[in-house]
Amino acid sequence: MTQEDEIEKLQVELYQNPGSGQFVRLAELYLSRELATDAALLIQQSLKFHPTSVSGLILLGRSLKKLKKTDEAVLPLLKATELAADNWRAWLELADVYLELKSAKKAHTAYKKVLFLNPTHQMARRTVAKLEVITADEFEDELFQMQKLPDAEFKTETEFQEESSWSTPPDGLIRVISYIDALIIRHENKKAIELLNDCSKKYGEHPEIETRRLKLSIYETAEYIKPKSLADASKSKRELIHEKKRRVLNELLRRIESIQSESLST
Repeated sequence: MTQEDEIEKLQVELYQNPGSGQFVRLAELYLSRELATDAALLIQQSLKFHPTSVSGLILLGRSLKKLKKTDEAVLPLLKATELAADNWRAWLELADVYLELKSAKKAHTAYKKVLFLNPTHQMARRTVAKLEVITADEFEDELFQMQKLPDAEFKTETEFQEESSWSTPPDGLIRVISYIDALIIRHENKKAIELLNDCSKKYGEHPEIETRRLKLSIYETAEYIKPKSLADASKSKRELIHEKKRRVLNELLRRIESIQSESLST
């Protein structure tokens, strides 16, 4: 079943049964198609039937943020963290919104909560480390533009999706990304990372690629992320070194044999 077929099927189901819990999946599909307005309207209607749906509240916050209604995104995300205090994704979305609103202390607190619930989350770890070196009175506008911070630049997880310089993904990339998502669900992380590397070579930087790379960053070992060209180059270099050593040893053996022959002949 294609995404178009799934969207049409879910739309019919929600039309016939407005209280269906399938609104979450349909909203996700809307967001994947950059239909944030449709997603927000759908979720707002569906939350009347499912007011404690944490997934729905998180998606509503994400939809509002995409619509540049960042102030409005805070309320549903706060409610999501109240209903599911151990849901690190809800805290991450909230931290992202606070950071965009320049609420430094609240963003820092939310990111630390993410790190508490998911200690291996590298983006949260890096962000907390950056924010902790700046006092509450020293946050400046350029900090929140994600331009330059001490040590290195960093970006929030959902900020990649807001870069205006990136275009809508081509159809070929969308198909590969769908396959990568399926691999992630099956925990085939190594294969997913290899495909992301291939996508980067073919399509360049794109938020659909970078956000998934960020989520998979905890799985990236040297074996996973080393480009094949570098691995081949490293192998060739080792072979050259071994060949050079072999020639030197052969030359030493030849000289030793020559000296021995001269000694025996005298």
